[in-house]
Order: sequence, then C-alpha cells, then structure tokens
Amino acid sequence: MAPKDESPLLARLRVWSPRPRSGRGPAPAYSREQIADAAIAVAEADGLDAVTMRRVATELGTGAMSLYRYVENKEVLVELVSDRMYARHDWPELTGRWREDLRNFAWAHRRALRAHPWLLRVWNSGPTLGPNMLRHFESTVSIVDGLGLDIDDMVETVLLVLTWVGGYTRQELDTLTYLRAHSEDELERELGGHVRTVIDSGDYPYFTRFVSEARTPHIDEDARFARALDRILAGIEATLPSAGGG
Repeated sequence: MAPKDESPLLARLRVWSPRPRSGRGPAPAYSREQIADAAIAVAEADGLDAVTMRRVATELGTGAMSLYRYVENKEVLVELVSDRMYARHDWPELTGRWREDLRNFAWAHRRALRAHPWLLRVWNSGPTLGPNMLRHFESTVSIVDGLGLDIDDMVETVLLVLTWVGGYTRQELDTLTYLRAHSEDELERELGGHVRTVIDSGDYPYFTRFVSEARTPHIDEDARFARALDRILAGIEATLPSAGGG
C-alpha cells in the first residue's frame, strides 16, 4: 500500500520499481505491457476519457479489483500508456546529421500525435521515467551532442522542437475537428458577416491582407509544417556556439 501522504507523482513512478515476490501466491497474470496495451485499445476505440480501471479490466478479461493489484489508479494507468506508446511508435534511425535527425524526429512525433490525437493529453500529463521514454530521451538528446552545447542546452534544444511540434499539432487537430464539423455554408453564415465587417472598418490592415492575400489557407498542411520546422531549425543553428554541421 502507498503511504497516505504520498504524492500522485511518486505513485506514478513507483510502478516502474521491481515488483517484490514473496514466494507465496500466484505469479502476476498480466505484465505492464499487457495492461498498457489494453488501455491503449480502449483509448483508440473511445478516447482517453473511456480509459477507466473497470473498462481496462474488462478489456483484459478480469475484474476491476484484480487490476488494482497491478496499478493503483487511472493516473498510474496513464503512466503505463505514456511509456508504452514510445515503444509502439516507429522512430527514425539516426544519421549523425543533427538537422536531418531533429527534422526526422519532429515529423515522427507529429505522425504519432495525428494518428493518436488522445496522445496529446497523455504525453502532456506530467513527467514520466519509464524505460521506453528514457530510451527515447537518450536517443533524441544524443542528436545534439557534439555541437558545443552543455547538457542543459542540449535538453532545452530537443524540448524546444518537441514542445513546438506538440503545440503545432494540437492546433492542426483542433482546426481539422472544427472544419469537419461545419460545412462551407455554415462557416460563411457564422464567420462571413463578421469578417466583412472587420475588413470594412479599415482598422485592421494586416488582417485584411491575410484574408485577401495569404497563401496559408491554400497550401498543403505538410508543406506548412515543413516550412515552420525549417525556421525552428534555422533558429537553433543560428544560436549554436559552433557551425554544427548537418
């Protein structure tokens, strides 16, 4: 049992501690991976809110009380899911060229989030120190080794890219969700009149130019992401203490 005053974070991290075996009683029937996979199956089918102890237990073919032998609560369950998804996603092989490798990891991160939108909440639910996440951390931070950065700057650089990808992808998905829920006629009814009023006021010249001139609504989503990512990488390169290669 966990101490009464134990923080939720410590409860989440304790799931990675070796399980004590007294020699008495049956061996555990489910591995961490099996439990995480069951929770992922629920999230894929019905979203993260559907991931409850009872629902995951049903997915495993057991009772909710049995599941509590392995995980204490939903927060710990999400911890297992978060780490497991790092193992289930395909990450690119490193080339040794930092710009190419950071670019490849950014694209892979975006693919994971777009394929599993509920992951945005999981990977933003707090720090995790599971083995798969730690291997991912080691791999991504190694990309910027040898560029003259200390360890703080190395981690900050990687987090800059991955945090930007998360925010960018969240906005992409929110926009897609809105557009899919509204027809062009509905959008015209809801937005058209107000937009015309704003433009006709003459008070917002840049907004007017954006509506009338901008390419943004007409370019491919992937092309827009690529251009923005190039700017991020160029900014990183401009602040390196050395040329950095790649």
